[in-house]
Amino acid sequence: MESNIKEIIEEFMESALAQWIQLFENMVESEDGVPLYSQYMEVNSVSKSARERYLRLTNGVFLNEVMRFIDPNPKVERLFDSERDDHMLRVQNFSILNRHLRAFYQEDLQQLILMPLPNVAILGQDPLTEAAVEELRRLLLLLLGCAVQVMTSSHNCQAF
Repeated sequence: MESNIKEIIEEFMESALAQWIQLFENMVESEDGVPLYSQYMEVNSVSKSARERYLRLTNGVFLNEVMRFIDPNPKVERLFDSERDDHMLRVQNFSILNRHLRAFYQEDLQQLILMPLPNVAILGQDPLTEAAVEELRRLLLLLLGCAVQVMTSSHNCQAF
């Protein structure tokens, strides 16, 4: 990994947006109901590098589970968590997340997303690029938008 992307990832992981998403670590559950906390509990640990924490966000599984926490009634689609670095599985997981985000904004919030949805090909193909960091930032902004609107709406305040 070139030093430029290393610095970009370190800066991104120190951002308020990246810190916010990591607050969900002990709240989300895997498909079998087991808390993902055991898998993600060390994300903020000193022993984990910014790169390792960033890569945990870029497989798509954790972020899908966060969205399922925000909107517990999605169309259920199987997520794929792979130990090996499989870009096709990442693309598929992020495609599922994009569909869930779009449906939630349109159907639940009755809003259109005016910014382009994150490019799952860029994010899934090689997450260790500056372009992928920007796509992840866009994705986290959309997730934050969902969470804020759920918090401020009267129909789901007890979720948080």
